[in-house]
Amino acid sequence: MAGPCRLCSASPCAGMSGCHGGSALHEDLQGPSAAAPSILSQQRRTAVLTAASELLGLKDLKVKEVKDTRWLSQHQAIQTLQRHLPAVLAALAEEIQQNKCPTAKGLYAFCSTFRFVAAVYLQADVLPHLACLSKVFQRKMVNFLAIKEQVPITMAALRVIKDAGNQQPPGSFLAQLHQDLDNPAYLGGFNIASHEEERDRRGSVGLQDGEDFWSRFQRQVMEPYLDGLLRSLERRFENLDILGAFHVFGAATESDTRNAEYLRILSRKFLTQQPENVALQEWSSFKLHVLHGAFKNMDQLNILKTLASQHDEWCQLYPSLNLCLEGWG
Repeated sequence: MAGPCRLCSASPCAGMSGCHGGSALHEDLQGPSAAAPSILSQQRRTAVLTAASELLGLKDLKVKEVKDTRWLSQHQAIQTLQRHLPAVLAALAEEIQQNKCPTAKGLYAFCSTFRFVAAVYLQADVLPHLACLSKVFQRKMVNFLAIKEQVPITMAALRVIKDAGNQQPPGSFLAQLHQDLDNPAYLGGFNIASHEEERDRRGSVGLQDGEDFWSRFQRQVMEPYLDGLLRSLERRFENLDILGAFHVFGAATESDTRNAEYLRILSRKFLTQQPENVALQEWSSFKLHVLHGAFKNMDQLNILKTLASQHDEWCQLYPSLNLCLEGWG
């Protein structure tokens, strides 16, 4: 007799209507507004997470909605999934065979396709670059100049992945994809290609003339995904020059020539009603406070906070520099 389903905890799993895993999946897709008496109890959810944690060898596994996750969290999740993907597929296959669990069957059908596996490998290559950019913001004291420099590097790295096509650089996960799919000791035993073919037979979109699974993945998934990421980064950081110019307020000052250029950028953006030399004149005095006076032992964030404060005299002593901060905030 089949034992309790490890995905839904039913004993035995009684199909989609009786499979609590299916209900949980449906509720997660519908969102909080679909709350009803059939929602899984906290104890059952905890049991499911505990079973998954034991299966993957993880600790403190928690469920989060996509909107609650950040690049760093997604990177960690994809790292784990890519590393344990054969074990995940094997566990799903076992649930199908032993407990006839439809949730496991649906997940296995989705996860055992070329498109899904390639997407995991693509994310495993992309997310480290986004996570690296995210770490710039995770610092207690954000360095504006570091952001200005890291964003173009991140975008260039994404373009390298896109332009490389089927010649991905050695050491990348995508470069290892086909070898892992053919390796019987890794993903080769799961007949990924046949599952992709079955997906094609059931769907309306097949391969174009002369196209293989990889070429189609590039066209339908990889290129649109990377293009979308690049557009998102461009929109989010469209004012990189302005952001970098705020480095002028940092504790470690640049050369006078570089600081003057930063101040011109800020003046053109926030001080349109006055000559550029006004901010430069204020800076010639303000920088002495940064180097030798009241701001000498302050980091960039505290310098900005103090200059912007309406409770201190600094906003009155240096009104143009203060207007730059008000315009940005």
